[in-house]
Amino acid sequence: MDPQSGLQQLRRHASHANALPLEAVPHVTVIRPLKGLEPKLYDCLSSTFRQSYPPSKFTVYLCISSRSDRAYPIALKAIHDHAHFGGEIKLFIEEEDPYLHGEHGASRNLGPNPKIRNMSRAYRSAKGDIVWLVDCNVWVEKDAAALMVDRLCGFNGVSSAANGAKPQTGRKFKFVHQLPLAVDVSADIVNDGKREKEPSDIRRRIGVQTLTTSGSLLDEMFLSTSHAKFYTAISTVAVAPCIVGKSNMFRRSHLNALTIAASSPSTPDSPASADHIGLDFFSHNICEDHLIGDLLWRKPVPPEIKTNALREGHSAQTSDLSRPTSASNQSWGNHAIVINPPCIQPLAGISIGAYTARRTRWLRVRKFTVLLATLVEPGTESLLCSLHGAFGLTTLDWCHQILGIPQTWTAFWTIWMTSIGLWMLGDVWLWSLLNGWNADGRGPPFVGSAVKRRDWLEWVSTWISREALALPIWASAVFGGVEVQWRGKTFRVGMDARVKEVYRDNETKKMI
Repeated sequence: MDPQSGLQQLRRHASHANALPLEAVPHVTVIRPLKGLEPKLYDCLSSTFRQSYPPSKFTVYLCISSRSDRAYPIALKAIHDHAHFGGEIKLFIEEEDPYLHGEHGASRNLGPNPKIRNMSRAYRSAKGDIVWLVDCNVWVEKDAAALMVDRLCGFNGVSSAANGAKPQTGRKFKFVHQLPLAVDVSADIVNDGKREKEPSDIRRRIGVQTLTTSGSLLDEMFLSTSHAKFYTAISTVAVAPCIVGKSNMFRRSHLNALTIAASSPSTPDSPASADHIGLDFFSHNICEDHLIGDLLWRKPVPPEIKTNALREGHSAQTSDLSRPTSASNQSWGNHAIVINPPCIQPLAGISIGAYTARRTRWLRVRKFTVLLATLVEPGTESLLCSLHGAFGLTTLDWCHQILGIPQTWTAFWTIWMTSIGLWMLGDVWLWSLLNGWNADGRGPPFVGSAVKRRDWLEWVSTWISREALALPIWASAVFGGVEVQWRGKTFRVGMDARVKEVYRDNETKKMI
């Protein structure tokens, strides 16, 4: 499968933020939490330092739980190799955070969410107002930061003036996120890193041998078909927040203002909860990405945030800010999605059990945050949706009398199979479009490699396996309890979407 073009078919303008005078470019702090040795981790981290955004306006904070984490030497190597980057680079270690450890710190100062605990110090130390949260296991294209700033700040052009270039501003957004994709790179890590070219050789040598048990391929298929359709559709029509959390950008002052207003009184479980603002506010939740986006979506923008946002793209010497502009009349969008470029997660050696466990985990959390969307999700999958359609067309008298559709089992199964076939053809086109994107050849080899590695048998087998697993995974998540495994720990999710870590000792449970 090798399409002639991918996301390049979608029009993409050059960044307007990069065309501004340096003193007018908004400062961005990128925060990347690390955990364990992810596939292609070095390439993913390196993509941060290769952004086209002005380095003096770009701060990189890497975060890790401890120096014993297997990702630690990779982080050091990435920092060392990009010492010429030009912007500030720091590596924060959670075990050395004085707020959580040491003489004046306490581990109970934050909730159990390991990702929030990892990022907390970096967030508190962020420079400027714009924060870009990027998972360590995704690769981002060099213009990603600049294009996301364009959307967040509403930059849709740059005009010349006597006192320098000025931004032509349109609608600002509260929150910007990228379309997430995944690619199975198992071929690149076998045989001591030597790349294999034949899928059959890869399957024999890696141990996942069949497509029906390859979690990496299933994840790649899910993110490029079912997930991509509904993620972009919901984000485009903007009827509700829909966030995965791989690459998100927002204003720190905005989140801080809303979390200060929403802070609850101190509780015995979290004596410092009333002081938690920003990311720390969500340390007792496990789906912090969705909850951050949901809070920004639901709440109106405070007047002081709107007033400060008027200065975005303007230098201190810009005179037109003295005009009586009404910030209260400024229209803000809730969320904006950046499809081109996407962020890409390399995957390798994931078992089918690990794939189902991850999908179950996030569905189980979602049922406490977006219950209605979780309940109707099976109806958006091909097998059940086609079943509904076939049943309706072969049962309703109108369809029989007007359309002449027989009310027989033969007609039922014929319609169902036809619907499945058309659904698959649509997914073939979408998968080829998304995975044909290759960053104009400027990215690492795994970017855009899926279309060259997948043959038809491989693709069809993976697609059928993914579709067949969708309903059992959903049922297990919705009806299978309230405990989830994440980052090597067990959590119990409450009705308020808050989590408590569960400790097991000789089959005895103790929660904190």
